[in-house]
This record gives sequence, C-alpha cells and structure tokens, in this order.
Amino acid sequence: MKLKCTGNLDFKQLNDTAQKWALDNWEYLTKTDTPLINVNSSTKIEKGQKINVNTGILYLKPADQVTTKTICAAADLMGCKKGCLISSGQLGKKAGSNAATKRTIMYALQPETFKKHLRIEILKHQLEYGETLAIRLNGTSDIDFYDIIATMKDVQFYDYTKIYNRVLKNNLPNYDLTFSGSANNAKSLQITARAIKAGKRTVLAVNTAEIKGEYKLPSMLGDIPLINMDETDARFKDNKRAVGVLKRKGSNKVQRAQDEITDGFFFNQSNINKLAAMV
Repeated sequence: MKLKCTGNLDFKQLNDTAQKWALDNWEYLTKTDTPLINVNSSTKIEKGQKINVNTGILYLKPADQVTTKTICAAADLMGCKKGCLISSGQLGKKAGSNAATKRTIMYALQPETFKKHLRIEILKHQLEYGETLAIRLNGTSDIDFYDIIATMKDVQFYDYTKIYNRVLKNNLPNYDLTFSGSANNAKSLQITARAIKAGKRTVLAVNTAEIKGEYKLPSMLGDIPLINMDETDARFKDNKRAVGVLKRKGSNKVQRAQDEITDGFFFNQSNINKLAAMV
C-alpha cells in the first residue's frame, strides 16, 4: 500500500516524531508498496503449520508511537508499552520498524483506504491458504476491527487484547479473543483475576526465559492448570476457558532480575502468587 496524496490528509493525527519520519521518508511512504500482512512471518507463527494453521499478522506501531491518539487504549493501565514486542526480533530491525511505521501512518491518515487494501490482502491470502488461514489484525496494536471481521465471515480471525470489555462484548463467531493479563498494578491484577474467574481465556506473560538461575514456567495457578502458549500462536484452537503462560521475549537477565522485585506487565513469582490467591 502507498500513501495517496489527497487534499484532506490531516497530519495533526501524527505525533511530531512521525511527522518528521514522514518527511524524511516521503518517497518510501508515497512510492513504495508495502504489504500490510505477511503470513508465517516469525518462528512462533510458523509453529502453527504443524497443526495446519497459516497465520497472517498486521503489525503497526503501538500505542502513541506514531499517532497522537493511542491505538492501544489500555496500554498505560496494563503497563505494556515498555515490553511491547515491536522492538524485538525482525520488528525491531530497520526494515521491520519502517514498514510498521508506514502502515500506521496509512491507517491514521487514510483509514477507509487502509481497510479496503486490508480486505483485498486478506482475500488474496485466503485464495492461497483456504480454510487453513487465520488472521491476527492486532499483532502490536489493540484496535477494534469489528467492521472488517463482521463482513468476512468465512475467515478465522483472532487476537490478544488488554481491553477486557472487548472480550465480554465480542459475539462474532469468526473472531476469537484472548485476554492478555497484567501485573502492572492492583487494578490490572484485579481485571486479570476477573477474566479468569469469568472463564475467559487468559494469557500471562511471565518474567522468565527459563535460563540458569531463573524459575520455570509455572504449571498451575493455584488449582488452575496452565498451558504453554509458546507452542503455537493459534489461540482459537485452545479451550475457551484456558489460562496460559508465555515466556518473556526480547529482554536480558539483568532486566528480568530488576523486574522480579517490581510490579509491571510481566508476572514475577510474587505477583503471580497474588493472582493465584485472587482466583
């Protein structure tokens, strides 16, 4: 997708850093086609192929990294800005970062055109992968794409979300949502406990890489069995009431040691015990 230069573009929707990036990369922004969705684009996503799932993910720049209005409404409450995977792996490299920035600018400035191209790309992938295709529109964002999902009923969509009300209100049969818990503060911990007690599938990002000197992923949360959600990303294949854990990515041992003694998005041994007592 390329930016179509029309007279109604409102660059005030972009923060100062994004406006400068747009000027510095104007040719890339307006003349280079960038795919919105790539299928099987990471090691974890590729794991879905062993269960006959081919996943396409849309990666945008999260929260307010590009836009003046956040595209991750619960990011501050849940404390996920710092640990967002947008800065890790291929996404953290220049090519991946530039592509995500461009997509986010497109979304902010020309949302209807963006969604039109998004639908076209999804249909193209559907022709190639058929019923094995799954689409995750919020790889690094938390946007309500209800209007797209509701009109593409024969495509399986799924997402993680930190907005609990989205989980409660979702009634689309082709859209699977997993609540992403947080130990950032007392309120986020309470919301996480509420989701689990309500029987909503929940994932906990745990502050360990399981290297020497670090604890292993827990197998139980109190009396609740925990599944390993690192095995694949195909959450719609999990039990709707499942609770699972993900190992922390894109960090080092020093960072993880610091986060063992403070509350944050990632669960450490202390606050995961607090959560267990609440559920």
